[in-house]
Amino acid sequence: QILMVMCSQLLKKVPMFQNREETFINDVLLKLHYEVFQEGDVIVRQNVPGDRMFFIDHGEALMETESYERELCDGDFFGETCVLTKGKHLATVKALTDCQCFSLSWDDFQEALQGFPDIKKDLEKIILVSSDGEVV
Repeated sequence: QILMVMCSQLLKKVPMFQNREETFINDVLLKLHYEVFQEGDVIVRQNVPGDRMFFIDHGEALMETESYERELCDGDFFGETCVLTKGKHLATVKALTDCQCFSLSWDDFQEALQGFPDIKKDLEKIILVSSDGEVV
């Protein structure tokens, strides 16, 4: 139960999950997988297609592209474009410490969306806006 509350807070930091109905959030929460990465692991690689997004529950990671670097820590997320489009990752993310993460796969996300056609429609609009590769 505590886990659900924590994960729910993680989800609500992501723009596409903000102001959504609780039942949808709960459906998504049930689909999260727990994953652990060790210090030095590359979690995702830039320009490689991905099919899931990650939420960092505990740990630190480094997100890098050619032009910028950003440290990620507890509560941060990445890969959200991949869970929407199965597109390529826009950055490489490497674990700086052991990282406990939750991941949400494209397949599971689509399944959760089936019961919520309005949200699905809304997200498809977001995808259109972001199809030039920019994170929205």
